[in-house]
Amino acid sequence: MNEVENMKTTKNTLKLTLFFILSFSILDCRSVLEKPDKYSNHPYWYRYQRFLPDSMRFKEKDLPQEEFWTWKKNQIHLDRYTSSAGDKTKCLVILLHGGGGNGRILGTLAKPIRNAGCDVLAPDLPGYGLSGIHKDYIIHYDDWVLLVSDLINKERKSYQKIHLFGLSLGGMLAYHSASYNGNIDGIIATTLADPREPDVRDAFAANLFLSRVGLPLNNLFYWATDNINVPIKWLSKMEYITNDPSFSEVFSKDPNAGGSKVSFLFLRTLMNHSPKIEPENFQICPVLLLHPGIDPWTPLPLSERTFQKISSKKKLVVLEGAGHFPYEEPGSSQMNREIDLFLKTN
Repeated sequence: MNEVENMKTTKNTLKLTLFFILSFSILDCRSVLEKPDKYSNHPYWYRYQRFLPDSMRFKEKDLPQEEFWTWKKNQIHLDRYTSSAGDKTKCLVILLHGGGGNGRILGTLAKPIRNAGCDVLAPDLPGYGLSGIHKDYIIHYDDWVLLVSDLINKERKSYQKIHLFGLSLGGMLAYHSASYNGNIDGIIATTLADPREPDVRDAFAANLFLSRVGLPLNNLFYWATDNINVPIKWLSKMEYITNDPSFSEVFSKDPNAGGSKVSFLFLRTLMNHSPKIEPENFQICPVLLLHPGIDPWTPLPLSERTFQKISSKKKLVVLEGAGHFPYEEPGSSQMNREIDLFLKTN
């Protein structure tokens, strides 16, 4: 291909990208709508039940207490589960979802935590679940970090120990929040893939064009794209959230999870976020990485890179036979045992 043809190809790519951006702006330039409500009025989450083993299914007696916490004029939905220790518990685990989930979905992991003697709190982070978002509020990733830090400070009044447990993108959120807050007792994560790294962006993004062209253009034209909201499943490999296509489809169609919309501002701030403390200098708390053994979305080497840099006490366990959302055996039982051991010894 000669130089003239190369220039024509580049111009056509830029035209296509600009058309892509303008099409999105026409499609949806609104801010996130307010939607405070309770899951008792939104039965969609029951659809997850049939794919899960009995040990992870919600039982009537195990349903959480639903709360709302006012944060920056937003109404943040919280699912709270009490431990088997009742009022005697001094330990809390905050469950953090990623880009295709919400707090209610993560409640399927509450049982082993409660059995270990800790209460569980699962927030719906802004943009997902049933959190009511103020009409003038535009969501960016740095605010997710700040929200989790503020939630830690709020709950510290009631608990001696607080741990963060992040799944998918929630794993790095747990690390970023602990780094920012500085007063946390432990991190459990299923992935620790750093979005600043090019191959991690390739893994996250729906395709290489978005990763290599769309994201850099988003940084360049942020003034035009930041307020544009698009379905998260258009931007990511939601089909890999589980290794069962039928189950992944349930996530993708959930209007409060994988069917939610995300702004280009959120995407830009996520991909460029730098932690307050880089992994090489992180010594705030122990870290347990429970990485799924069969995860085509964020393969183990992407998480190992960050994990190996962490200088605090740490442990890596590969969950056998488990996918990105780890519910399969024997990985699920491995995960439960490791959570119990970690919470009882840290």
